[in-house]
Amino acid sequence: MKQPFSPTDPKQYRGVFMFSDKTVYKLHRISGLVGGLFILIITITGSILVVDRQVDNLLNPSQTQIEPTGQLAPYGQVLTTIHRQFPDAQIRGIRLPETENEALRVDISNKGVWQWVTMNPYTGAIISIRNAETTFVRRARELHENLLLEPVGGYVMGLAGICLLGSVLTGTWYYRRSLLSVFKIGVRWNKPARIVYADIHKWLGVVALLFMLLMSATGIFFHWEQIERQFGGDKRPSQSLWADLPYRTIPVDNALANATASIAEFQPRQIDFPKSGDTTLVIRGNRPNSIRLLGKYTIFATMDARNGQYISGLDAQDAGLEYIAEHVFEELHFGRYLGWVSQVIYILLALSTAVVTLTGMFIWWLKK
Repeated sequence: MKQPFSPTDPKQYRGVFMFSDKTVYKLHRISGLVGGLFILIITITGSILVVDRQVDNLLNPSQTQIEPTGQLAPYGQVLTTIHRQFPDAQIRGIRLPETENEALRVDISNKGVWQWVTMNPYTGAIISIRNAETTFVRRARELHENLLLEPVGGYVMGLAGICLLGSVLTGTWYYRRSLLSVFKIGVRWNKPARIVYADIHKWLGVVALLFMLLMSATGIFFHWEQIERQFGGDKRPSQSLWADLPYRTIPVDNALANATASIAEFQPRQIDFPKSGDTTLVIRGNRPNSIRLLGKYTIFATMDARNGQYISGLDAQDAGLEYIAEHVFEELHFGRYLGWVSQVIYILLALSTAVVTLTGMFIWWLKK
């Protein structure tokens, strides 16, 4: 009589799974140790990036927060002020305030330097000028993606993602018989340090298991995309090639009015100015009922930058499968899709992943 299949009986995997548990554990330990430091960097910087806008506002309140006074200034006035202050600059985009207390941010390319110019949206006055690449949140993002050493650092962080994925898969297999029992055992604080670290390692490892799988898989996907762009002949224009069309002549206020009139319940959040050789202005935003899992911005209005007339609109729900998949992966990776609820959960799980990594290192050290 044929014996029923049991997922916890290693004898039934002979000829199917070629590695012994001892080998799997070695792979688990090696992947964790090789990627350990980089996984720590990924989890800490990732926790910052989940709430990057809030972190920037917290660190620079005088440069990002304002007192609302009266009516919003027309964007034509904003463009005039930028041109007067930076006559040789080109505008990359305008990030619109999400609350009445938040400053307007204009991204400019000024003599080859990417700068953030924050302005009072009610008066049109400049509040601050910052080099975007040296801000805390941008440095955190660069550290997260490429260790501040592009492109080599990007390859390293991609390998770190592979190590995290390998560590999770081998750890899940090795501890498969006791995955759920960790909650019954808990953390035995009265035991020697090695056992305490092992209990914490397994308990948090199970809690954050799906999160670590998700982060490693989506992270690997994004790094693979970067490699494809670098070696696959990506033809997208360089960000240094900004528009031939003088930005101060673009009727932004008219474009915003036409976009909101053409798309029901449209809430603009970002204005992307034309690149070199282009004459279109793209206004990005959302609707109240937008599916946030489809991207940070789900509605796109393409406008004629010469007269502000509406050309076309796109709802992310109607986009192609490749676009949807890429943006769903992005939202799953950065945890913005449920607002502060998902952000808090992601931060806690990212810090749990950091603790899992540290305790794994401690266990290895104590066993030396």
